[in-house]
Amino acid sequence: MHNSGGTPQEEAAATESREGPLDSRERFLARVQAVEDFLELADRLIVVGELKWSNVDADYRLLAVNSCLRRQIESMKAATLLARQDLGHLAVSFVRASLEDVLYLGFFGSLPLEESQELFLLLSNWDTVRSLLAQRAYVGDDVMRNLWYPAGFLDAVEIKRDEVRSALMDLQKKYRWPGGVIPSADWIAERAGKGELYRYLHAATSRALHFSAGEIMRRGWGHPAGKMVTDKAEFRDHLASFALDQLWRLHVESWEVTSPFWEGAAVSGDDTLSFADTEPVLNRLLALGKVPLVHAHEWNLTPNGPLR
Repeated sequence: MHNSGGTPQEEAAATESREGPLDSRERFLARVQAVEDFLELADRLIVVGELKWSNVDADYRLLAVNSCLRRQIESMKAATLLARQDLGHLAVSFVRASLEDVLYLGFFGSLPLEESQELFLLLSNWDTVRSLLAQRAYVGDDVMRNLWYPAGFLDAVEIKRDEVRSALMDLQKKYRWPGGVIPSADWIAERAGKGELYRYLHAATSRALHFSAGEIMRRGWGHPAGKMVTDKAEFRDHLASFALDQLWRLHVESWEVTSPFWEGAAVSGDDTLSFADTEPVLNRLLALGKVPLVHAHEWNLTPNGPLR
């Protein structure tokens, strides 16, 4: 993000006193270690196993819970590995996925089973047919035939796409979601009671995945001498700290929205664990504090006011 003057941040802003929300290197490494210790605990608290096909047939949410919890644990592991290699800033992209887990699992968990089954299956079919037909359009029928897709099969998928679109539009009228064929993430977030969380994290974390002029300006750190860098170590550590902080918090929030489904979703844990086992790790994470999305240095602000 560029500062209020419309220019990339000045180097001096990032070398001001570290007191405040920016982690020191020592504190950053302590945060990495705390998340690693949390992962050891999570591996005992949350064991994601193999589902029964019949259970998933009866409730697709079980597959979603199993898949999302596994992905979150793997994302945290990947984030700590990246952080140990000074590449932890790349883990911000994992936050978007964990956020959407909380939003969508909370939403589907709030629906009656019959309604959840209908909408979940239609959204799944919509994603599937569009991906396949996009591949057909890109590579052509000759290549698709070599990939074992007969033209007649693909023509049938074209018809299926139109049927799925029509069914989704019927549900759009029923649920009154705004916009197009599928519900938007902000609508899902409001229905799940997570509107504020969505507004804080959704668009900002998407900039880690997509081209963003604002994010590009945010990565530029300048110096009065005229040089500019896009690999400022302190800022990269800040992004890594933000990702590590959000990933464990969103994982814990996912426990709350998914716990009613754990038995059917083949999620179990170590029953011998007590609060006394979990408290020290959680207290260390909480003591490290929340990491803000936007640091004041990005706006050339210091503890003593604007940078002069």
